[in-house]
Amino acid sequence: MSDINHHPRFETLADFAAGRLDEARAVVIATHAALCSRCAGAISDLETIGGAMLSSAPVVDMSTDALERVLAKAGDAANIVIPEKPVSDMPENRPPLAEYLTGPLDDVSWKPVAPGVSQSVLEAEGYRKGVLRLLKIQAGTRMPKHSHKGEELTLILRGAYTDNVGKFQVGDLADLDGDHLHEPEAIGDEPCICLIATSAPLEFKTMIGKIAQPFVGL
Repeated sequence: MSDINHHPRFETLADFAAGRLDEARAVVIATHAALCSRCAGAISDLETIGGAMLSSAPVVDMSTDALERVLAKAGDAANIVIPEKPVSDMPENRPPLAEYLTGPLDDVSWKPVAPGVSQSVLEAEGYRKGVLRLLKIQAGTRMPKHSHKGEELTLILRGAYTDNVGKFQVGDLADLDGDHLHEPEAIGDEPCICLIATSAPLEFKTMIGKIAQPFVGL
């Protein structure tokens, strides 16, 4: 997909390639990479570098239960891969996101959580239950101003929004941490639908945001 202007940070891509992201954040990165040849190439290069480093590492003795402990820690995130060939131009039809949906975005069961904002929680392991979700923001609606205790990954699937960082449209990914304070506003003629995963609760700066947070779950 062309015209993608916002990408994950290098550190995030490196964590994905090394399997250090939880399932929820890995789904967002893998879906973006399925749309973005630049990031897919970067992940491939990082995996190659990692493999070369492992092959040159000194041999050490392993404990007898090493394999069992590795398998016990291996979650679904380790099995998330980037598809070699895109199956559709629609982001929701690209693996791995398509595996978490029951159909197209138009058929998603949305739950209103605030004026002009609704969501659908997706099942994926994260720092707690329910940290992978679809968020639909009606055009002209502004999200409450907030910052982050951890990492927030937001991938645009439909529509667009703008904030102090710039304009984000289909395929763009916002990779934000505690240094960022923003209040995205959906723009254009259609709702902005985002795929979001967080590694810690958001910190809302307005009373409306603080009241709505328990209902939104972010």
